Amino acid sequence: MAINTDAPLLTTDALRERAALQSTDFGDTQKLLDISDKELKRELKRSPSDAQLAKCLEAERNEQTAVNVDAEPRSPSRVSFSRASSPTPAEGEPSSFMWVAVISCFCPAVPINLFALYFAHMSRSMIHAKDYDGARRLGRLALLLSIVSIVVGLAIVLYLLMTET
Repeated sequence: MAINTDAPLLTTDALRERAALQSTDFGDTQKLLDISDKELKRELKRSPSDAQLAKCLEAERNEQTAVNVDAEPRSPSRVSFSRASSPTPAEGEPSSFMWVAVISCFCPAVPINLFALYFAHMSRSMIHAKDYDGARRLGRLALLLSIVSIVVGLAIVLYLLMTET
């Protein structure tokens, strides 16, 4: 560790001058705080006419914003960027197609029907989490895989029946 020997040595007089300067800084801060307290008290003791004027100005602003909001056209095709969209009353909740996936498990197309069952389960989980877009997407995928599994399973069964003779 090096000691700076080129720095001037502070005498007690210099230290006193620094302390005096620092104490005046605190004094200025105290003066500013006193002024802000006085302004705060003045604001709290406003006359009733000022309060009425403020209420009138606030009412005018509210009327202007109400007019601007009513002037905007409301489009039924407004895009929603939220991840979880709620179904409209006409649509209802999307189907997870779990019953089709369970039926497809009786077909011998083993990897396909297991994926269909998995995606149907995930679709049902997303319905419970109120993510209807994701549930609809996974439900369609589960339905597609279930139908493919049933068709492939029937093809396998028909092939085995035909070649057995």
